[in-house]
Amino acid sequence: MKILKKIGKIALITLISLVGVIVLALGGLNLVKFGIYSDYYKIKTNVCINPGLGDNFVCQGIAASEENEVIFVCGYMKDDTNSRIYVTNEKNESYYVNLVKNGKKFTGHAGGMATTNDKVYIANGGRIYIVDINDILNASKGDEVEIGEGIKVSVAASFVYTDEEYLYVGEFHNGAAYNIEGHENETKEGTHYAITLKYDLDDLTKPIKAYSIRNKVQGICFTPDGKVVMSTSYGLADSIYYVYNESEASNANKEFEGAPLYYLDTLVNEIHGPAMSEDLDYYNGKVITLTESASNKYIFGKFFFANKIIALEI
Repeated sequence: MKILKKIGKIALITLISLVGVIVLALGGLNLVKFGIYSDYYKIKTNVCINPGLGDNFVCQGIAASEENEVIFVCGYMKDDTNSRIYVTNEKNESYYVNLVKNGKKFTGHAGGMATTNDKVYIANGGRIYIVDINDILNASKGDEVEIGEGIKVSVAASFVYTDEEYLYVGEFHNGAAYNIEGHENETKEGTHYAITLKYDLDDLTKPIKAYSIRNKVQGICFTPDGKVVMSTSYGLADSIYYVYNESEASNANKEFEGAPLYYLDTLVNEIHGPAMSEDLDYYNGKVITLTESASNKYIFGKFFFANKIIALEI
C-alpha cells in the first residue's frame, strides 16, 4: 500500500512538473512571437473577439459594414453542419445564421466574403453567392438564410473583395492540394499561377480587368490610397501580407477572359505574421483580418491568443 501511495505521489509530481514545463514553454513562446513578428505587432490592433471559435466553426471570410457597425464572418463547420455567417461588432455582441442553398443544407467552404451597403457576397467553388444584407441583419440566432444558385465566374473564386464600386474575385493556388491549371504567367517576381478578376458590381458576367497574383493568397484588399494587400498562408508556415501599389501593376499586353491582364509583381512591402491568416477587408481606415488557428479544428491558436479579429495599419 505504501509503495502504491509513493508511486501515486511520484506520478502526481511528474504530472504537475510536466504541466509547469508546458506552461512555461507556452509563456516563453508567447513572448518570443513579439520578436519574431515585430513588424506585424507594430501595426496590429485588436478589433473584437473572432466569433464561433468554440462552436466547431472554421472561419474563412470577413467583411465589414461600417454603415451598420457590424462585421460579418463566414466559414464552414468542422462537424459538417450548415456553413454559417456570424454577425459581430466591437462590443463582442454576436449571433450566427445557417446557410442553405435552394432550401437544402449548405456545407461549402464559404471561403471569402465582401459587403456593400445592401448586399453580401460569398465566394465558394467558382461561384459568387449574393445575399440581401437585411436577410442577415434582421435574422435571429440560428435562422436559415438562402444563398441561391450563385453566379459562375471564370476563376476558382476562393476570395472576394468590394470597394462598393467593383467586385474583385480571386483564386487560391498552392501547387499541391489546391492546384490551378492554365493561369500561369511569368512575372518579375516569378511564376504566378492564379488570377484575380475585377467586375462592375452591376455585371458579374464579364470581367473588366484581370490581375495575375502570387501563390497562396487567402484574401485581397484594394485600399482607398491605391495599395493592394494580399494575405497569404498555408498550414503552419508564417502568414505573409504582401503590399503592392495598384498603379505599378505591369501591363501584360494580353487579355484574360476578354479583360486586359496586369501583373501584380512590383512588391512594396511584406509583413510576416502568425500562421493561418484568412480573408481581408477595409474597415475604419485599416485592413482587417482573422486567422483560423484558434478554431476547434486546429486548436493551437488558442494558446497564442489568436482569437481576435485584428486591424493592420498598412
